[in-house]
Amino acid sequence: MAADRMNMRFQKSMCVLLGVLMLTSVGCNGNSSSTTSTKETEKITETYQEVNIFYGESASFGDMTVTVKKVEDPGITMKNSKKMAVFFEVTIDNGTKETVTTNYLNNFALTVDGTFYDSAQCFTIPVMKELFDFHGDSAFTDEIPAGQTSTGYLAAEVDPGFEKLQLHYIPKTTDRGSRISVSLSKEDMTKAEK
Repeated sequence: MAADRMNMRFQKSMCVLLGVLMLTSVGCNGNSSSTTSTKETEKITETYQEVNIFYGESASFGDMTVTVKKVEDPGITMKNSKKMAVFFEVTIDNGTKETVTTNYLNNFALTVDGTFYDSAQCFTIPVMKELFDFHGDSAFTDEIPAGQTSTGYLAAEVDPGFEKLQLHYIPKTTDRGSRISVSLSKEDMTKAEK
């Protein structure tokens, strides 16, 4: 009988121990699951979205729509870099309910033959001055009111031997990887006219 009592106590102790371990295990899995969930959420926010179109097409990202109307060769070689100037005429439709600031330094980038250039590397002050001298005060530096459309020019310095370009419009400056990318080639260029 003493052996039976001891056996029962042992079984009760084991049940209590297993119960505590199970509760602890569930608690840990719960924490682990929420950590995993947080990491998965972080991965989702780090996943970039890119909308790819070709020259002449329009594409939307959220409620912003972009169209590259012209790609122009003004026949200008930049003195310091020996690169050629390229002008882009761009139209942006703001379908949001807010005024959106869009300018060449914050919202655009360029890929030349597979090499990515941030705005400061290609939309330089000297080439923007050439644009001003050529087309006047029409650089893309506008605030676009809600529901309005704006058209303006960008100017970039590009290696004269280029074959393919991608002009990137980046609607949210806090998310530089999510963008509309417009692919074009040298054959898409036209001679710039004043």
